[in-house]
Amino acid sequence: MQNNVIRALARGWEGIAVEGYRPGAPAGVERHTILGKRKSDPGESGPRLEVRYFELAPGAATRLEKHEHEHFVIVKAGLGHAIVGESLAEISPNDVVYVGPFQPHQFLNRGDEPFGFFCIVDAARDVSAELSPREREVLEASPAGRVMRTDVPRPALRL
Repeated sequence: MQNNVIRALARGWEGIAVEGYRPGAPAGVERHTILGKRKSDPGESGPRLEVRYFELAPGAATRLEKHEHEHFVIVKAGLGHAIVGESLAEISPNDVVYVGPFQPHQFLNRGDEPFGFFCIVDAARDVSAELSPREREVLEASPAGRVMRTDVPRPALRL
């Protein structure tokens, strides 16, 4: 049963475990699944959306990836870079980022403090995919190429 109200704590949320980015991923990125959970079928019970909070340590980055599902990111704390497609933007608290289907994207901490953001996605969604060599080449030649990171490994997927 999903709680209707999830209370924020000084660090994290009441009753919400802090997870790593994904199993096997390097340290530096925390994930808090606040509301909902990943589903294999949209007909499964529970919320249709999943609300997650990611916190990146200074110098940390999410994986450079793409996928069919769209998602929305709302910055809560710190300073970051958002790579969406070939665009690069400096982002800060209260900024909202839209990532459309199959747009390559990555979020990076560009400050000295933790960079935290909410990420809202469909609970039933596809898994992320790596960029093709051509997509990476295009990104490297774009403004995003000066900050993008390709050293964040793709660990085993978690459904």
